[in-house]
Amino acid sequence: MNSINIHDLKNYNAKLIAEYLQQQSRNAFQIIIPKDRIDPDDINFSIFWQYHMAAYAGQKLYNVSESFAYTVPCPQSKNNFHFEIQVADIKRLSTALAFIICGYYDNDKTILRFNEEAATFLSDSFEAKTECNTWGLLHIANEYLGKSP
Repeated sequence: MNSINIHDLKNYNAKLIAEYLQQQSRNAFQIIIPKDRIDPDDINFSIFWQYHMAAYAGQKLYNVSESFAYTVPCPQSKNNFHFEIQVADIKRLSTALAFIICGYYDNDKTILRFNEEAATFLSDSFEAKTECNTWGLLHIANEYLGKSP
């Protein structure tokens, strides 16, 4: 299984990501999304935001995979988010990864689109308007959304 930390690809565009993925020997990947530091002034929102974003990123990975699994780290731990996927179409994976990476690291219109889509995913999942395959992450995000500091 090939391991990819999205932080390591933050300066790659979709074309470079596709080239990188095509150099890998297998179509099985462990995608790692690092946790951000927790804002001590707003711990609950920081945890909500991390799990919310990871849930949406995971759903995007699920949508391009043939096989999908993920871990749910403890909110207070420093453990990263891990997604294990197997894909048939590397181009679809590179497009999804490019969007996810831009959603985490860019300061352009893509990050806004990613955040808007993630917000829609959150509400639509709880209203059963969309399929959600990352409930473990969304559940934690929802728990921290309503918590007082």
